[in-house]
Amino acid sequence: MAIEAVHDKSLENKNDEKQYYKIHPKYGAWMENGNLILEVVIPGVKKEQIQMKTTQDYFTLRAIRGDIQYTLDLELNMDITPEKTKARYEEGLLHVEMVRYNPLESAYIVPINGVKHEKTINPEEDKHWVLPEVYRKVDYKNNQIDLEIAIPGVKEENISLKVLPEWFNLTAQHAKYEYRANSGFGTQIVPEKTTAEYFNGLLKIHAVIHNQLDDATKVKIDE
Repeated sequence: MAIEAVHDKSLENKNDEKQYYKIHPKYGAWMENGNLILEVVIPGVKKEQIQMKTTQDYFTLRAIRGDIQYTLDLELNMDITPEKTKARYEEGLLHVEMVRYNPLESAYIVPINGVKHEKTINPEEDKHWVLPEVYRKVDYKNNQIDLEIAIPGVKEENISLKVLPEWFNLTAQHAKYEYRANSGFGTQIVPEKTTAEYFNGLLKIHAVIHNQLDDATKVKIDE
């Protein structure tokens, strides 16, 4: 696990007139259950003297002990979900857990034959993964993308289809096999307008190409 330490003067409190001896604390970082774990050694610091901030790919720490300020700025080299960050402090050791960003959490779940299915995947299940073939037809004239995916033997309730503006995620379970597909549309689509049909082992997906002018602001001429 590699994260990069940086120094950003813009993060310093310019209104603080007190001068500190700044120390770069020792730290360790690793991945655990898909999350980023960070442990920082800041002995002798009181809990109320610890300040931390996170953005989607950046972490900063300021911890004061007397005339010493522990200073740590890290580029995470991955995206996290800042609001899910948790921390605890015990006997001079700061433990921070950052949840890696999962874009599928905000994805649109496409109804299959009018019904939404969100199949929970158990990573401990011993299943063979199969990459299904995806046939794509793009109709720019009518702003339509049609996909056909063969997943024979799968029941409708075992299909989970999620879409984001530029790609889709498909999981479909059958006995010891699990079909998985992460593929791009080749252009931006409107997730909420996506529909799907499934009959006799064939999944058909219909997506609407996003028109940027739909989000444009109309400009009025002053009277």
